[in-house]
Amino acid sequence: MKKKIFFSGFLLMTMFCGCMTQNEITSSIAELETVEKSVNDTLFLQNPQVFCLETKDNALIKRINRVIEWKNTYYILDKSMKQVLAFNDKGKHLFTIHRVGAGKGEYGSILDIAIDRQNENLVFLADPTSLIYYDLQGNFIRTTKLPGHYHSIAIDNGMIYLENATLINNQLSTSSITVIAPNDQKTELLKPLREIAPYCFIGGHQLGGTAPVVFTRKFDDTIYQLEDGKISPYYSFNFMNESFPEAAKDKEYTCRELNKFTWDRYVYLMTNVTNAPQYLLFSTNLFGIYVFDKNQNKLLKYNKIYNTEYQADLHQYIPVEGANNRVFFTVSPTTLLSLKAIVDNHPSFKNKMSDKLYKLTESLDSDSNPVIFSYQVK
Repeated sequence: MKKKIFFSGFLLMTMFCGCMTQNEITSSIAELETVEKSVNDTLFLQNPQVFCLETKDNALIKRINRVIEWKNTYYILDKSMKQVLAFNDKGKHLFTIHRVGAGKGEYGSILDIAIDRQNENLVFLADPTSLIYYDLQGNFIRTTKLPGHYHSIAIDNGMIYLENATLINNQLSTSSITVIAPNDQKTELLKPLREIAPYCFIGGHQLGGTAPVVFTRKFDDTIYQLEDGKISPYYSFNFMNESFPEAAKDKEYTCRELNKFTWDRYVYLMTNVTNAPQYLLFSTNLFGIYVFDKNQNKLLKYNKIYNTEYQADLHQYIPVEGANNRVFFTVSPTTLLSLKAIVDNHPSFKNKMSDKLYKLTESLDSDSNPVIFSYQVK
């Protein structure tokens, strides 16, 4: 499909110190050009590494929700287990923070995590609504209570960015983002869109902590950037045949009804943005990974990434916050073990699994933590 670029003016509403200001923003919109089943990892990824996260009684991962890389350490949030685990860059377990309770430094659940790079703190956005500070070795420092309800957190240059809940007690919030400056002054940014699918979430992160901080929201095809306490459009996309119908935005949907749009292959949310020098990667509510080539202004979509070294299909994409433009693709040990069992029992299927992948699987069991395929984005 021939590349098309067009320009669109739209109104961005921002709130500063409780006052709304209106600015007209003009930005280019890149169209989705092609959808491919698979692409080799070498096209837009580099420096591949494969490692297994060490499995211990106090380091069992059920689901990886957020990964932050800082000083050769990966901080991994597992919401379902209400814990944050730290591993070195080879996958060796360093420590686990699991402090569920009502006492000092404890929480009911963890909503999100961030790294305060200026003060070298690990910060939990926790429930009941609070910020819990730890040092980088997992030692508790302090808790700060927060008013309001928030979904996620990012910290950049001393500024704390909080994604607001859009609907509270059936009332639309007055802003999408709350900013807390180092002097504790609060700023409210970006008036929310009308909420037509209240309380419906698909997973993934709409607030990304790698500078510049990026933000996305439901039923909006623009990625926003947050810098110095201000918000502005960053990249906008036209998903063409996958675009959510404008006429369908006139009613309110249950989560079950909203899921039908996923089956019908319509995009209503971008998440998990990775912003590298040449390429920008993200997920949506649809299956697959989207790759935006900044130099050519081209948006492409791939259902899976093919690891050329291990000859393996990769699906589960997770951005890694930090300065290295890193991404993870995770593979469940049970998936690999099932494939190995097929090869063992049916020699004719031997060509379905490379020798290198087979050897990797020999070190796993069903209780092992996920296998990590790590890359840097070009």
